[in-house]
Amino acid sequence: MWKKRKLLIIDDNNMIRALLMSDFEDEYEVSEACSGAEGIDMAIKILPDIILLDVNMPDMTGIQVLRQLAGGTDTCKIPVIILTASEYNSAVKNETEKYPNLKGFMSKLVPLETIRENVKAALGK
Repeated sequence: MWKKRKLLIIDDNNMIRALLMSDFEDEYEVSEACSGAEGIDMAIKILPDIILLDVNMPDMTGIQVLRQLAGGTDTCKIPVIILTASEYNSAVKNETEKYPNLKGFMSKLVPLETIRENVKAALGK
């Protein structure tokens, strides 16, 4: 039987998490975390196939989460797509381009279909 791939959504916004979960749950085994620290713990525990990560969260930034994931033996190769309501400025670009597991940086305002397409591309589907 076909096994669903695991997707972890790390975002402090309940509505964004709910929207993404409902959009992906038919195709993926979806887990969620409402903070950066919880997201890191979940990633270590479930080893998802891909992570959708918010940049601006109260406890730590998405860049800090990305840095910790990149430093983990088991989590360093998990593809990450950053979703943000912020602009992708040159400072963020310089900070994130050193992480080979970062597979995309997208606005939360793009259509869900675009996010789905990017997830599939990052997974090589």
